[in-house]
Order: sequence, then C-alpha cells, then structure tokens
Amino acid sequence: MSPLENYSIQALNLLEGLIIEYEETMKNIRRDDVTLKELKKLRFTINNRIRKISDIAEIKNEIHENRFKIIVFNSDYNEFITSELDELKLSYNVDGQFILVKKPNYNYNQLMTIVDDIEKKKNKILSKCTKAKLEPVLRARNAVENEFIDQAVQRETSNNCQKIFEEKEEKIKRITLKKIKELLGK
Repeated sequence: MSPLENYSIQALNLLEGLIIEYEETMKNIRRDDVTLKELKKLRFTINNRIRKISDIAEIKNEIHENRFKIIVFNSDYNEFITSELDELKLSYNVDGQFILVKKPNYNYNQLMTIVDDIEKKKNKILSKCTKAKLEPVLRARNAVENEFIDQAVQRETSNNCQKIFEEKEEKIKRITLKKIKELLGK
C-alpha cells in the first residue's frame, strides 16, 4: 500500500469489526436452539385470550444441567404448559412453579435447520462485508473525479479493498465451517 493510498484502511477497519460481530454471533448458537425455538413458539388460550409462553413463564437455558428451566409465574398454568410439552414429546419434571425440561437428543434434520440458520447469517455478513469493501472504493472514485488523487491510486485502493475482502471472506468461511462441525459433531 503506497503512502497515498489510505482509503483501504477504512475497508480493513469495517471488515474487522464485522468479523468480530460475526464471531460473537457464532458463539451464541447452540444445538439446543432447536428446542428453545419450539418452546418460544408455544401459545395458549387462557380466558379466551391467546397468550405466548413469555406472558406466563420465563425460560432459562441451564446449559450445564442439560435442561431448560421454565419458571411459571402462576402454577395454575402448569397444565397448559405440560400438555404442550407432551405434544412436543419432551420429557420434564414439575417441581412447584418450575418445570424442568430435559434436553433431547437431536436428529440430523433438526441440526441441519441450525446449519441453515448459520448459512443465512454467513450470507448476511458477507453482503455487509461487500458493502464495507465498496465504501472506500467509491470514496476513491469520487476523489479521482474531484482531482484529489490520480487514477493509479484509485486502482490501488480498489485492488487493496478486494484483497482485504477476500482474506476476510475466507476467515468468515473458516469460522462458519468450524461452528457447523462443532454443532454436527461426529
């Protein structure tokens, strides 16, 4: 990178920020997201009104206990929740206002829904990266039009931004593959 070309530093900073954001997103994806999604979708008809589970209980993911703890705000609602858990074929124990749901073993198709979500997140971050790569290129193009820099510096900016993008794209693909392997296991 020549001393005249410092436009691509913006692309580098933007892309590194996006990589950090993506790594954080990947850390928060787990196998049990399948069950958690199903639990969060639960709806109940109480007093002729449809209620979401979040209206009548709180769901905690107890990772180290290998279970979900549903804290029911009013134990009168326990049977509504347990009947839905029976429909989902989840095993559970009721302990007062707590419903302890054992995490099931996930089949290949369930895990592939998480993989699909990861792929969507990867594609979304790659499109953000493409936009981040283009910003300095457009700035350099405008600088050429306004005669602040010459064509050679603008071309160098474009080449540098493309090179930075390709490096970060590879890193995103490695992060994604590592997460998918972690989820699918053997």
